Amino acid sequence: MSVKLPLDLLGQHSRHIREIQQLVGIPPPHWRIFYLDALLSYANYVQLLPASEAHHHAGAGGLLAHGLEVALHALRLRRAHLLPQGADTEEIVAKREVWTYAVFSAALLHDIGKPLMDQDITLYDHRGCDVGPWDALTSPLSPNSWYRIRFRRTREYRLHERVAPLLSQLVLPQRALAWLGTDRSLLASWLAAVGGTFEEAGILGEIIQQADGLSVAEDLGAARETTRLPGTRQPLHERLLTGLRFLLKENKIPLNRNGAAAWFDGERLWLVSKRGIDTLREHLTQEGHTGVPSRNDRIFDELQENGILIPNGDRSIWKAIVTADDWSHTLTFLCFPAVRLWPDPGSRPEIFAGTITPVEIETGDIEVSEPTTLKSPPLEKASGPHHPDEEIPPSDTPVTHTPSASGFDPIEFFAPTPSDPDQRTEGDAVASSTRKPAESDIETGNDPGQTFLDWLHDGLKQNRFEINATSARLHCVEEGLLLVSPGIFKDFDRENWQRVQKRFQKLKIHRKTAQGTNIHTYQVTGKRSKSRINGILIEDPERRFEGVMLPECNPHLALGKTGTSTAE
Repeated sequence: MSVKLPLDLLGQHSRHIREIQQLVGIPPPHWRIFYLDALLSYANYVQLLPASEAHHHAGAGGLLAHGLEVALHALRLRRAHLLPQGADTEEIVAKREVWTYAVFSAALLHDIGKPLMDQDITLYDHRGCDVGPWDALTSPLSPNSWYRIRFRRTREYRLHERVAPLLSQLVLPQRALAWLGTDRSLLASWLAAVGGTFEEAGILGEIIQQADGLSVAEDLGAARETTRLPGTRQPLHERLLTGLRFLLKENKIPLNRNGAAAWFDGERLWLVSKRGIDTLREHLTQEGHTGVPSRNDRIFDELQENGILIPNGDRSIWKAIVTADDWSHTLTFLCFPAVRLWPDPGSRPEIFAGTITPVEIETGDIEVSEPTTLKSPPLEKASGPHHPDEEIPPSDTPVTHTPSASGFDPIEFFAPTPSDPDQRTEGDAVASSTRKPAESDIETGNDPGQTFLDWLHDGLKQNRFEINATSARLHCVEEGLLLVSPGIFKDFDRENWQRVQKRFQKLKIHRKTAQGTNIHTYQVTGKRSKSRINGILIEDPERRFEGVMLPECNPHLALGKTGTSTAE
């Protein structure tokens, strides 16, 4: 890539620059001296370098985009705080501008050490001749030159944060550094925040961490606001693969040793099934992703269905014996082809020196998807007042379940199981609840049903919900929008979801069944399997929820015979 002029680089982010200027709200001369000069120097330093190899902002210009996004988010978050915390009004007013600059500059610089510590960058002159590595510690890239980047295979995780304060002098004007130095307490927090020791940075560190997370989530498709079409987001299997690549790259999954979570045999990665997927789920959740299944078998199926892992016949799980000189373990694994995790052969880890021997899976090693008969869980006898309009129509008709040849099993994704506390039937939920909604909520206007409706409307407008996906709480059907119950209400308020659902039903915006009950039963049909899900139906949702556009109907769902509807 060729070295670009900083003005040309910032021109691609003019919207962010304008909003940053509006948020800081200082006179134009001060804006140019303290802010614009820093932005130009930052763009000149990072050029079109990526922020990571296989994670967020991994494309050309990713580091510049990420720095600007974090600075913008941090300034937005700063508006909610009176800084310094605990100070009197006069001090807050007197130090407002310097604290705002500390937030901006710490956010902008938080990843500036990546070119120095994580990347090897080679310079070329205008004739294409190699002129050696870039000395990122002392100067920006030379103008009228070209550069090539390679990520270091032996880089140490988060080491780039430690050198960021040292590199700040290449970006911030001297007057700006002197200004920060006028408040020693603020300077100490600023150095901690830029250097990645957020626990020592106080509120400044909290703001930078939160802003960083928002930028990462936006880039990975997990944010509230997105440029994707309504009702869509980055597919789950892509997010799982990206997250797994990142964890391996940053050495967060220990490899090739006694007690490790995975072993690499040169062609395949053998990932300990439960430990590895638990780590992956935690990572995605921390980054703000929604819609990640809480059950590992659903993640196994998602990876198998999309060809990311190597199946063991019609199963996703392998059993194997891992042996070294002085130890041996028999474990269950997911098996991934190396090309899926490390497209570049030169980036792959060392090969495990021992042996990995697959063995036959025995009954009881894992849950095997054999044909079975499913029935609706029995309704518990209510100990409190009876609510006949909230019962699920019982069904005694068994449904034969056989997984499809492709590995996708709608039963595993949709059907509630008695052992999963988050998937109880509505009848179970109603029977176990005797609590009455507080009248004070209604009197003060804080009706939990209306609050839930507002939350749902906002989430649909901001595309925060997965729709029509295998683990989604919302499905578009011919009759309207199906709210999977009780899951969607538990997502809103896990402790008080029963009360929320009752108050929502009191709004009378849903459609009842012909029998006068609130809960509709839908048949879930795959290629060779059937099941049922239950939920509340809202007719004509795009009219009900202004500004919302929904995807096409889910072809796997059809209203059951007991769910014939009548308008409320």
